[in-house]
Amino acid sequence: MLHTLFAAAALLIGACSGSDDSTPAAGGELAFSPETLMLTDEASVQTVAVEATADWGVSSDDTSWCRVAPSGGTAGTSTVKVTIDANKTGDSRSANLVFRIGSDKKFLPVSQHYKVEAVEIADPAFRAYLLENFDTDGDGVLSTKEAAAVTRIEAAGRGIRSMAELSTAFKHLVYLDCSNNELTDLDLSGLTRLTYLDCSGNRLTEIDIQSLPGLRTFDATDNPELEKIYVWTGFAAPAAGFSKPEGARYVEPEIPTPVGYRLVWADEFNASGESLPDTSKWWYETGDGGWGNHELQDYVSGGQYQGEKLALISNGTLKIIAKKIAGKVRSIRMNTVESWTYGYFEARLKLCTGKGTWPAFWMMPKNFKTWPGDGEIDIMEEVGYHPNYVSSSIHCNAYNHPKGTQKTHEFLLSTAQTEFHTYAVEWTADYLRFIFDGEEHLRFANDGKGNYDTWPFFNPFYLKLNLAWGGDWGGAEGIDETALPATYEVDYVRVFKKNE
Repeated sequence: MLHTLFAAAALLIGACSGSDDSTPAAGGELAFSPETLMLTDEASVQTVAVEATADWGVSSDDTSWCRVAPSGGTAGTSTVKVTIDANKTGDSRSANLVFRIGSDKKFLPVSQHYKVEAVEIADPAFRAYLLENFDTDGDGVLSTKEAAAVTRIEAAGRGIRSMAELSTAFKHLVYLDCSNNELTDLDLSGLTRLTYLDCSGNRLTEIDIQSLPGLRTFDATDNPELEKIYVWTGFAAPAAGFSKPEGARYVEPEIPTPVGYRLVWADEFNASGESLPDTSKWWYETGDGGWGNHELQDYVSGGQYQGEKLALISNGTLKIIAKKIAGKVRSIRMNTVESWTYGYFEARLKLCTGKGTWPAFWMMPKNFKTWPGDGEIDIMEEVGYHPNYVSSSIHCNAYNHPKGTQKTHEFLLSTAQTEFHTYAVEWTADYLRFIFDGEEHLRFANDGKGNYDTWPFFNPFYLKLNLAWGGDWGGAEGIDETALPATYEVDYVRVFKKNE
């Protein structure tokens, strides 16, 4: 075996160099088999036989998908294992195993094909149009790679009855002309880049364009049964470029939604009669250990204590109540079961009164380990001794109150304790933007350095509502138990996610 491999390697070297010189390279001789690896798209482990006359090493020049072990060996016969990941990139790829013996190198080329993933198109007429225009390799299949490259579809008058695959397979579309077909439904929810849409001359009864705030041209005429066109909050039809049948009307979302977002979670607290919060949406943190701030209240479970409801839903709002029961102030700290990474988070709140109260609407990381390292997002806080001064803050290792480096902003909202106001944060990969009654009052930007100490805000966080009593801030000027029971009122809590 040793002689055979070396002889084959010598012939290969001679053929490549145009020389008959088969003098062994300095440091020893090395050969391997097979001399190339040509692989399918599937994950696999390949074995390469190695013959060497001295110590040697081997590595892969692309360990992201092609890895080799062990990293070397000694003189004699041995093998290495090459671990190949499945190729889901949509392109062929290549790497090299680099063998070293002495000062010499030898390369074993590795190539891997990719799997053609077909986009299944149900409507024959739509499928025929797509293959005619976008089957770039002529294999009779529209692949996911080919579909992802499509930015314009001009399929007027093709007898198409369904384009059900638009939102999932053609997310890069900016131009869509599907006029004069036989469409009764058109799902555009995933086409957030669309700027031109002509769906005239079909049989649509309604159409939803609320995820398309970039739309500049829209024609839905000649759809005789079209009644509703769902649009975004604050929509105003442009003076030119938008056309619809006379009988169709634009319909904004029932729940006001930030432009470019969609509602994904909400609690409107609209249950009839009197009830407790929905435990499929909320869970209770309990205890009276001060919570790191020397707070005085005892947070209780189940929304009530000794039969008295302290998280009461009635008349369309949630009342979080702090009340002295059995010699101690009992209150509520409730958290969402779900958590989210990025989004627009909003609540409509009326704050309580009295020295000692400390209502809050805030967020903490789902996988919390350390404070302040894992981050904290305070959407709204207020303390009763400083009435109607509402604030927002963020905490992380670099910026926090113990260090005096916190990023926070407080201002007077004169009716915060007597009227409902909206408090929100827009959280993206680039910034946290705090908004009260639709007006931004604090922005904290990601510095882009990938430093967890300054930006731990890329993990899932959950929402929190609580009413504390006393503590380092809430009780900084003392407490007044004549303010009890104190009620913190919540009209709704809503979560919106950005349209992808």
